[in-house]
Amino acid sequence: MVSMMDSLSMQFSPLFQLQQNTTDNSAAGVNNTTNGGAFPHGIMDTLLTTAGSVSPLSQLLLFVYKLLGTQFGIDPSLLLTAVGFLWGLSKIFNQVYYYVENIIERFLMCSMQISEDDHIYDHVMKFLAQHPSIKTSKQLTAQTVYRSAWDDDDEEEEGKALFLTNGGDDESTDNQYLNFSNQAATSSPRYIPALGQTGFWHKGTYFRLLRFKESFANSGGWGPMKDVESIRIACYGRSILPIKGLLADAKALYWKDMSQKTTIYRPRSKEMRRDYNMWQQVARRPVRPIRTVVLDNKEKHDVLADVNEYLHPATPRWYASRGIPLRRGYLFHGPPGTGKTSFSFALAGVFGIDIYVISLQDASITEEDLAVLFTKLPRRCVILLEDIDSAGLRREGADGDVDAKDKDKDKDKDKTKEKSKDKKKDSKSKDEASSASDSDSDSSSSEEDRKSRKKRRRAGRSDAQSKRGSKKGISLSGLLNAIDGVASHEGRVLIMTTNKPESLDEALVRPGRVDVQVGFAHASTFQVEELFQRMYEPPRVAKKAQAKTANGYAKKSSAKQNEMLREQANLAYKVDVKEGEMKGIAVEFAKCIPEGKFSPAEVQGFLLKRKKSPRKALEEVDAWVEASLKQKEAKSKVVTVQ
Repeated sequence: MVSMMDSLSMQFSPLFQLQQNTTDNSAAGVNNTTNGGAFPHGIMDTLLTTAGSVSPLSQLLLFVYKLLGTQFGIDPSLLLTAVGFLWGLSKIFNQVYYYVENIIERFLMCSMQISEDDHIYDHVMKFLAQHPSIKTSKQLTAQTVYRSAWDDDDEEEEGKALFLTNGGDDESTDNQYLNFSNQAATSSPRYIPALGQTGFWHKGTYFRLLRFKESFANSGGWGPMKDVESIRIACYGRSILPIKGLLADAKALYWKDMSQKTTIYRPRSKEMRRDYNMWQQVARRPVRPIRTVVLDNKEKHDVLADVNEYLHPATPRWYASRGIPLRRGYLFHGPPGTGKTSFSFALAGVFGIDIYVISLQDASITEEDLAVLFTKLPRRCVILLEDIDSAGLRREGADGDVDAKDKDKDKDKDKTKEKSKDKKKDSKSKDEASSASDSDSDSSSSEEDRKSRKKRRRAGRSDAQSKRGSKKGISLSGLLNAIDGVASHEGRVLIMTTNKPESLDEALVRPGRVDVQVGFAHASTFQVEELFQRMYEPPRVAKKAQAKTANGYAKKSSAKQNEMLREQANLAYKVDVKEGEMKGIAVEFAKCIPEGKFSPAEVQGFLLKRKKSPRKALEEVDAWVEASLKQKEAKSKVVTVQ
């Protein structure tokens, strides 16, 4: 039995051996499957070493990997997993934050956007530059401020920057002059919010200001993109009243500075009219008192009363009920230097409105641009068209009328010549041959004259047509359509000035376009006396500056600098005549000026050279009058006595 079992085992031993191997292999497979999640030993080092030989960045990763593994005992794979988890968490947080912020902006905040093309943009930026919260902001933009001669809000800084100099003349110690070389270095720039988002508090409300730029295509259809800057002001809450209150405060601050000043506007350049506001501010000057205009008092106040009635709020309803267009035109005519433009400027100052000046000789202004400029005007303003007679305005058929007149003159000349020839034939009947030859010569000469005149007329017409074709300015019809056309602007005060009113077209000065004409003439005796007294009266600006200094306005400035400014002001405004004697000297001076011979500008120019010495002006006026009259008779441009 035993032998039989041995023999069977010998026979089936290969089978058992195969089964055992299979069992071992399966067990090994199970073990391999169990350890399959683990990284094979050394494979990471092999990968980083291979990648490190290709890229410097991979070498840096290999260095960090070895440093973390060998020095700190940290598994780099766990660190990478943590970093990836934090990165994903930040992305989720950003998405949630932007989503929540969008919901807050849409339902819990109010905002208002302002473009830089609008005038209120400058009001807001000036207000923010002076706001205490903006001054302490960490993100600001510095701007260089170009102040005009009439900005007096930095008198303290000017006092610190001024110093006296002798102009390099070491020998002379009496002459001292003001030097402004340090003014540019000491003047501080204006700080406004930078591009991006800025937060500030105003009257208990938190505002968020966003400055940004947007690119738009050029309106002409070609050229580079146009960048337009805008600001967006937002606040928390469902009411937009806080933002409106902020804008109201900004406008109040701006107009507080503009209350006693007149702003002058001119059209923008041709390239900027399409994409920006049509008008741009070019000057801002103090209001000119109406008493400084040299004009008859009755005529002056008649014009003021007429303009006052026209600008009254009840006037538009009165005009509309009667079907009359709400327009008012004035023509100021007279010699140069008689105060036409000055009176226009004073009118704008009296009523607190701005002046919009248009030059009809500007070749870049077409008739279409002129019509658009008139439609872009505010409700109440002064439109000033200076020297309308020099604009070259003519009717389209003016050349044809001139040719017709020339033809009529030629016909009259031919008739007179024929009558003279008949008389010659009757008186010289004895010498018929000679008279016939004379008549032939006369007829041939008259025909030649007619031909030459026809050639000149044709040449003149061709020249006129070429000039009209090359000129791109304003025609008379274009100006008339802009003034009182169907789509013309209403509510403005139109003032035209001219030195030669007789050269203007009748259609331009008819009632409805020019309602009031004001004549300016050379200075009369009364006007010269008034001009003399105004020239030497104490200026109100000096009194205001002295009052500010006395009240401690410039306490922070040094006493030496304040004393220097006071001395210079006293020297500039001090005259050698007492106030009680000024009236008599003015009367004597006015008697020396021939009435109707000199313009107020000429008399004022003479007095300006002697603004500190009224007695000197009285002593030298006779020589000046004599020399000026001789110069005018000789039509010379050279001034011998100034």
